[in-house]
Amino acid sequence: MSLKVAIVRSTLNRGSGQVVHIREISKRLIEKGYYVELFCRESFVSLKDVKVNCVPDPLKNVPFLRHFTFASSIVRCTKGFDIIHTHYHPGIFGGIFSHTFNDTPHVFTFHGFAPITRWTNVRQMVKMLDHRIGTFFALRWGVDHILTVSEYLKRVLVKKYLIPPEMVTVCYNGVDFKRFSPKVDGDNFRERYKLKDKKVVLFFGRLVPYKGAQFIIRAAPLIVKEVPECYFIVAGASRHDRLQIDKMLNVSKLKKRFIFTGFVPDEEVPLLYASCDVFSFPSLWEGFGMPLAEAQAVGKPVVAFNTCAIPEVVENRRSGLLVPPNDWRALANAIIYLLKNTDVASRMGEYGYNRVRKIFTWDIVTEKVEEAYKKAIIHHSVQC
Repeated sequence: MSLKVAIVRSTLNRGSGQVVHIREISKRLIEKGYYVELFCRESFVSLKDVKVNCVPDPLKNVPFLRHFTFASSIVRCTKGFDIIHTHYHPGIFGGIFSHTFNDTPHVFTFHGFAPITRWTNVRQMVKMLDHRIGTFFALRWGVDHILTVSEYLKRVLVKKYLIPPEMVTVCYNGVDFKRFSPKVDGDNFRERYKLKDKKVVLFFGRLVPYKGAQFIIRAAPLIVKEVPECYFIVAGASRHDRLQIDKMLNVSKLKKRFIFTGFVPDEEVPLLYASCDVFSFPSLWEGFGMPLAEAQAVGKPVVAFNTCAIPEVVENRRSGLLVPPNDWRALANAIIYLLKNTDVASRMGEYGYNRVRKIFTWDIVTEKVEEAYKKAIIHHSVQC
């Protein structure tokens, strides 16, 4: 099947897992002969292999109303496409408008929303409430098929959004194994921060409260007590909400043990993973958890919380250790165990690599997307 596909997300942010997802499936669809263009309100990334269009949105700075001006622009810009594939909110409105006014089959990928209570920024809490309510109603009007990135999110769609299960296809994220593999050498990254002979625990993610870097800070005294040569790399930047790391470290005696890299360029991310002994990602909510898959692809054992979609990405006691959410003492004990038992950590890293190599590939993702396009076209023709 060769189709003209319009992919829509309102903003393309750097460091976004959703942008990686969109980039990788777009590249592979193009390789298969599809014509693909991306449409957004604004872009902060460069996607060399895919045409990106920033559509005009006269009310882009006006909350709520901008959802509909953006959607109206999408209708005008995507006329003549065979499929419109939208991601996140308010991109879904662009798909609905195109479905209604251009008679275009519409596929929506649901990446999920972190719970409102996991945010501390009031503006972000209001934004998430708007996204949830908007998506709940949008899913009932002008969507021909839904993709989602985990079984956990499918359950959310069925139980909370009241979507029939046959309307939803699970389509996991993938990993680029040309970039991420156990062969990646992280020694230069270690040397940059003078960690050559140290034990290193890595956190990589947005520095917002629900991603959980604060739990590693709390666990650090217990870890260093048992593993004195341990240091911690915290990589990533803040967006929308800010984790009060400085305040937490000011009352800690271990401030010198923490290295904060800030934003890590895409080309250095594999080296970052390769530099650690244990990857810890104690997130309180994940619809998938791209860093978990990427760390395993580099052969690293993972310690994380046993919640949401994380058990789908990390097989507990095989590719990593999963502990109860919010339990920083259990988190510390799991990290200590892997730092002390390097043979176990090595076996888990190897198992994790082999597992993600089979399950989380972009070729599988692209096949699922193609299947969803076929289902959407059939559903659309029947509905019409």
